[in-house]
Formats: sequence, structure tokens, C-alpha cells
Amino acid sequence: MNLTEWARAQGIAPRTAYRWFREGTLPVPAERVGPRTTLVNIDVNTAASMTGGVGLYARVSSHGQKADLERQTARLSEWAAKAGHKVVRVESEIA
Repeated sequence: MNLTEWARAQGIAPRTAYRWFREGTLPVPAERVGPRTTLVNIDVNTAASMTGGVGLYARVSSHGQKADLERQTARLSEWAAKAGHKVVRVESEIA
């Protein structure tokens, strides 16, 4: 699958996916197959049951929103629990 298509299917901006690919932090295997084409291997077993769990990420833009960050993290944790996912990592930031 094309990296742009994969990014949109995941709800990620294509520019972010390309940056992750360049930085080597893309969460799925991908390879450049042409000057403007990057393919993602969607057949890799990346389900939560295969990777050991899920990671949660929350972010707000200012220190004045710290309470919002805590609510966001709690909401994500509640979602993961209801969906039956094991949470293996929680990241949050104020940026």
C-alpha cells in the first residue's frame, strides 16, 4: 500500500508519515521503491494481540490546559479498557 494511502487510513497526515519514514520511526515496515513511491507492508501482524498491547498519546498546546491533558489521557485509557486492549505505554506532552 502507498504510504499516503496508509497514512490517511490511519488518520495521520501524509507529511507526518513521510517524516516518520525518513526518521526511521514509522510503526510499520516500509520501503522506497521509486523516486516518489514508498510502499508500506500492511501484511505485518501489528494487531495489539501480536505486539503485546497499545500505546496511548495525548497532547495539549499550553500549560494552561494541563487539566485537559489529564482528562484526555483518562478518556484514552477508558477507551482502551472498553475495547479490551492492554495499555503498555502512555505518553503525554504539553507543546
